[in-house]
Amino acid sequence: MATTTATETARRDSSTVPMTAAAGHHADNASSFDDGVAEKEQTVVLTKRQKVKRHCGRFKWWYLVAGIILLAIILPIIFKVIIPAIVKNVVDGQSLPVKNGTLRFVEPTRLYMAMDTSLDTPLGVKIDPLGLELYDTATDPDIGSPFLTLQMPEQHIHHETNVSIPDQLLDITDQTQLIAWFNQFFDQVEVDLRIKAEKLNAHLGSLDYEVGLDKTIKVQGLNYLHGFGVKDTQFIIPPGDDGVNMRGHLVIPNAGVLTLGMGNVSFNLMAGNDINLGLVRVDDLNLKPGNNTPEFYGEFYFDQLVPNLAAIMETQRDALNEGNIQLTAKGNSTLANGEHIKYIEGVLNNKNIPFTIPVMTLLVDVLSGVLAGGGEGSQSPLLDTLGQVIGNTTLFEQMLDHWEEVSGNGGQVNETASAGAVVKRAMGGTKKLGRTIRTNLFRLGLRSLRAKAQ
Repeated sequence: MATTTATETARRDSSTVPMTAAAGHHADNASSFDDGVAEKEQTVVLTKRQKVKRHCGRFKWWYLVAGIILLAIILPIIFKVIIPAIVKNVVDGQSLPVKNGTLRFVEPTRLYMAMDTSLDTPLGVKIDPLGLELYDTATDPDIGSPFLTLQMPEQHIHHETNVSIPDQLLDITDQTQLIAWFNQFFDQVEVDLRIKAEKLNAHLGSLDYEVGLDKTIKVQGLNYLHGFGVKDTQFIIPPGDDGVNMRGHLVIPNAGVLTLGMGNVSFNLMAGNDINLGLVRVDDLNLKPGNNTPEFYGEFYFDQLVPNLAAIMETQRDALNEGNIQLTAKGNSTLANGEHIKYIEGVLNNKNIPFTIPVMTLLVDVLSGVLAGGGEGSQSPLLDTLGQVIGNTTLFEQMLDHWEEVSGNGGQVNETASAGAVVKRAMGGTKKLGRTIRTNLFRLGLRSLRAKAQ
């Protein structure tokens, strides 16, 4: 019994020792694992995003308060200073090109005007109806008044947008300034025009801005009607009851982009500065951009030729060397609905628009009118005048010098293309005639006409 007890005790002791060691071993392993996990947790590296997120999470309320304060300072600056400055810069950067338009002179104190231009904005913007004040550049807008105020309707602009300002009847608020500007417009290839608007209301979505407009733009001018001339002429002999003795077509170029409704315009035909040789009238003159060929009618003062012959010859010295007669057209009157348009007369009546007519073209046109006139006694004064003119050796010899070009082969005529056409009309197609023969033919024709008139 005792033996059994000792044996069991020994077994228990032997089994107890390994279990205790195993337990100690497991405990050591667990401790090592925990230490390794802790070391791993301590060595984890956070990304920038995680660091920022953790930082913001800790100080979010501080940042919220700071953001509110910053916006309270910046937003008023953005909406009240920065954006208006941008809008003003965009407005100032507009070139406002005048693409086309009209000016129609219909009343002594009013006119019609229309204009097409364009605006360019980076963002969509609405512009309220706007009054565009027009000034001559020599006028100070702070002191003087505009000569016209053109009304631009509401516009919706996004990027480059065409702007059409419709035809409208405008009061002329400063005629002196209008005449000064129109003088430059008539004379120059390009003229400055100042446009001003005190309040331009622009809307960017729900945001409203008010800026001023003050621009000097370029407008294509008339270039002194360079290229003005007579396309064709027909003389009416004897003249009608209204005194009209010539009709034809003018060539009037418009180098600009504005169509001009001039009304009924008349011009004096001047030789030199003070010899008036006729009056030309054009009704309802409408000058579109480019060349215009309006019909004209009027009176040529044949009775002024001989009394002023010496003075006329002096004015024609250079022109006759080229085979031409040099005349100028000077404004006489401008009428609309029977009323004088003073602001246009103040310009045209001070212009001398030069043009030339080939000598022989003029003579042939005159003689054609005489031949077509029949045998009425009213022709006698004209025939006498022509006889005196042709009887004047100096004048007639100069005309003949430029009717033909004499070659060195026996005095035969070598006609130019233009002179050939004139000779053919005047002489019934005869070519290569000597100077004496032509002179005699002219005189014979005039004598025959004088005899018929008697």
